[in-house]
Amino acid sequence: MSGENDTALREFVTTRLPQLRRSAFLMCGDWRMATELTRATLARLVADRRRDAVADPDVYVYADLMEACRRRNRRREHVFVASPGAAGVEAESILLLDVLHKLTPRCRAVLVLRYWDGFEVDATGAMLDLDDDRVIAYERAGLTALEKMLGESEEALAG
Repeated sequence: MSGENDTALREFVTTRLPQLRRSAFLMCGDWRMATELTRATLARLVADRRRDAVADPDVYVYADLMEACRRRNRRREHVFVASPGAAGVEAESILLLDVLHKLTPRCRAVLVLRYWDGFEVDATGAMLDLDDDRVIAYERAGLTALEKMLGESEEALAG
């Protein structure tokens, strides 16, 4: 691999690391695990890219990361360590993260990729190996469930 390609790969890893780590956290709910999964994904990217086995690095890393999170965290339940009132953590953020983790892993992955990472339907489908109709169906189901659970959680907090 040429020095120019190494520089481009280093730049890609450096610029994507924070976004990938955040996406991993949204998927698994644990910063330490998110860091571990992100590093492992980026290590695989570097190895595969040097063998010219990667056509689109973005699709590769997000697809690999979503699959790693899915395998690592099959259960939907999770307890977040941060509590309301913690420095830099709003109660609404914790509520949203808690509700997000009650969704099925596919719905969660679609919402994270579409709304937090800003990918289009076709890119999300490529990352998750889904056709556009399935991405839209998971997105719709996820948003509906998210809205319902947030409403119920807010009522419980107010009541």
